[in-house]
Amino acid sequence: MSPFAGVSTWAALAGLMIGAGHSPIITSVDAFVPRSLQQQSPSCRASASGTVVLSSTSVGELEGATNGAMGATSKKSVASAPKIAQRWRKSTKQLATLGPASSDREMIEKLFLAGADVFRLNFSHGSQEQKKELLDTIRSVEEQYSHPIAALGDLQGPKLRVGEFSSETGEMLEEGQIFRLDLDEAKGDNKRVMLPHPEIIEASEVGHTLLVDDGKVKLSVSGKGKGYLDCTVEVGGKISNRKGVNTPDSVLEISPLTPKDRSDLEYMLKIGVDWVALSFVQRPEDIEEIHALIDEHLPAGAFRPHVMAKIEKPSCFEGDS
Repeated sequence: MSPFAGVSTWAALAGLMIGAGHSPIITSVDAFVPRSLQQQSPSCRASASGTVVLSSTSVGELEGATNGAMGATSKKSVASAPKIAQRWRKSTKQLATLGPASSDREMIEKLFLAGADVFRLNFSHGSQEQKKELLDTIRSVEEQYSHPIAALGDLQGPKLRVGEFSSETGEMLEEGQIFRLDLDEAKGDNKRVMLPHPEIIEASEVGHTLLVDDGKVKLSVSGKGKGYLDCTVEVGGKISNRKGVNTPDSVLEISPLTPKDRSDLEYMLKIGVDWVALSFVQRPEDIEEIHALIDEHLPAGAFRPHVMAKIEKPSCFEGDS
């Protein structure tokens, strides 16, 4: 069986069913029900099979609730939130990323009431302590409404970037010109720039595509030598200091987990996220690696989060991947 078996992708969020019609039974969403809610909510319990069952009392409360009950959300029952009853008829999961404009409790609650089922904590930005504060707020809203909310910790992954240019504003590359990427530490110009990632030069072959600055500039490898790649500019544009490089055609011999990612993963396990999203997945071994780290660092008695593979490279679909 492929190591990818059982691993969800971003797209899998849209395929998780949470019941049909007015049924009080929510099937196959145990992964999205945090342990704290399963254990403490009188209106929502987890069966031995992992199926979440609403008690008959809670269903009756929900059917008889009025909109005026919204003002009494301190009561831990789904009856406290009649406006979100439609959640039990929804066939998709909605994911919302929390950032500077959506980090206070009022906004998080509004997003939840608007339909957000999962909140993404982006570990590419901000401190670990900030993520803990956000998670505490999510759990507070979850407890208030007695409704499960999943927290997803998103690891940054490797950052592959070009070096710096002599011009602070960068250079404009024209379609059809030749541009070299090499290991020379000298500052770049409109003919070349340093690419401080020998693994990219090693893995790239003639005909491979390199995307710079989120694809704003597209290069095609037209020649290769020791320590350099000559590229034809297929889509011209401006290139400047430290812009990212994506290698859709090449499988790089690097781990998807940087030292920062390993530290962030350990912290996620400590604070109790429900999902961990792994960036830069290229092959099944990448999933095996993060599962091994989770097994190694998971605190005793803690909930084991599920792993979500972020599919960003075609190599994930090649061979037995």
